[in-house]
Amino acid sequence: MLYHFSKFEKREDILDIFDRISNIIFCFAKSNYNLLKNRSHDVAYDIHKIPYFGKKTSFTCGDKYERGTCEFIEFLTCSIVEEGRRFIIDVIPIHPAFDLSMLMDRSLTKVRQKIKINHVFCDRGFNRVKIFKVLKNHCVKFLMPMVRNPSVKSAFDEAEFSKSKVFNNFKVGGEKVNLIIVYAEDGVKHAFVCNFEVEEEKAQALYSLYSKRWGIETGYRNLDHDFRPRTTTRNYNIRLFYFLFSCCLYNLWVLVNICVGLTVHGRIKEKPIITAKLFAILLYMVKLDYST
Repeated sequence: MLYHFSKFEKREDILDIFDRISNIIFCFAKSNYNLLKNRSHDVAYDIHKIPYFGKKTSFTCGDKYERGTCEFIEFLTCSIVEEGRRFIIDVIPIHPAFDLSMLMDRSLTKVRQKIKINHVFCDRGFNRVKIFKVLKNHCVKFLMPMVRNPSVKSAFDEAEFSKSKVFNNFKVGGEKVNLIIVYAEDGVKHAFVCNFEVEEEKAQALYSLYSKRWGIETGYRNLDHDFRPRTTTRNYNIRLFYFLFSCCLYNLWVLVNICVGLTVHGRIKEKPIITAKLFAILLYMVKLDYST
C-alpha cells in the first residue's frame, strides 16, 4: 500500500476514490432504508486535527500547542449529527494557504447535492464574516457559539438582568446576524449567533439544538482509535489516503449498525449495537476468510 499510494501525483485522485466509495454507501442507505432521501438533516462542520511530530512540511498547519506539538494535518469535515445516522458526508484537506470560507463554499455545494440540510452547526473557529456570507449564500440555517469581542461584551452587559436576550440584525464586520445571549443551567451566560428567528422565551432551546453537534466528538474518537492506520511517513498522499480510508470504514460501520438495528429491533438504535472495535475485528476476520 505504501508503495502504490506513494505513486499518486494528485491528491484529487485519492479524494475521488473517497467520494465514489462514500456515494456507494449513501446510495445503499437511500435506496434500501430511505434514510437520507426525503427528509432534512442537521449537519456539523468541524476542523479535524491530526498531530504531526515530524519535520515541518508545506502541508502541516500551525496551531496552538496541543498533544505535544504545534503542527497538525487538518481536514474540514461535514457530518450528519442525528443519532444513528452520523455519516461523514464530506472531507476536504486544509492547506495553510487555503481560505476556510472558500473550502466551506465548495463543501456545501457538494453536501447539498447529497442531502437536504436543516441546520448547520459550527464551533467558534468558524466565527468569520466570510463564513457567515457563505452560509447565507447557500440559504442554510446556521448556529454557532459567538466569540466575545467588544461588541458582544456590550450585549452581555445589556442582557445582565435577563434570562435570555435576542439582538436581531446584530452587525459583525458589516454582516447582519442574530445574536442570542442565554443563561446556562450552571448560571453562566453564553452567546450564540444564527441567521434564523429565535423567540426570547424559547432561547434556552438553543442549548439542546446545538448539543447535537457534540455527538460527532465520539465519532472522531472511534475514527482515530479504531479505524485510522498509524504511520510516520512524510508522504502527504499516504497520510491523506489513511484518513479517508478510516472515514470510509467509519461510514460503513454506521451503515452496518443501521442495517442490524432495523432488522433485529425494527428501528435505528441510539447507541451502536456493534461497537467500532468489534466491527474492526469482524472486518479483519472476513478479510482473512476471503484471502484463504
